[in-house]
Amino acid sequence: MKKIVFLALFLLLCLPNVNAQTTVDAKYKINPTKDKNSPSGVYIPKNLDDCFKELEKMLTPELIKEMETGTEADMGKYHRGLGMWIRNNWGLWSGSRLEVYFNNLRVHHPDDMSGIILDSFWRKLNNKPIKLEKQIKRYEDYWKSLKDQKIN
Repeated sequence: MKKIVFLALFLLLCLPNVNAQTTVDAKYKINPTKDKNSPSGVYIPKNLDDCFKELEKMLTPELIKEMETGTEADMGKYHRGLGMWIRNNWGLWSGSRLEVYFNNLRVHHPDDMSGIILDSFWRKLNNKPIKLEKQIKRYEDYWKSLKDQKIN
């Protein structure tokens, strides 16, 4: 009888945690559009507006709401998760049409590309101006400062 009571208490204490974790995991689950012709097997957007459309399709409403209610600076916390997924699956390291789009805008590093995508997505969600040229300039200035430091 003691074993049954112990098991019942154990389950009561542990199950809510399991359910909470399942809910958290479900919020971060992505469902990208499949594309059998893409090297990664998922649809690769062609430009920034197309990125927004795909993000709105593939992210859960809960995650989109979390992004929307956070600050723009909070988007940095998605850099290693969603940002890495974008860099790898949207071909930002491998010459995809999205990488070419950004290269034509003078953005050459995949980290910068995914940063622009995430920050711009936040701005779109919050009805703020994208200010793409200003974002690009910030990354250009960053790389120029590194180059200048190396020269000095």
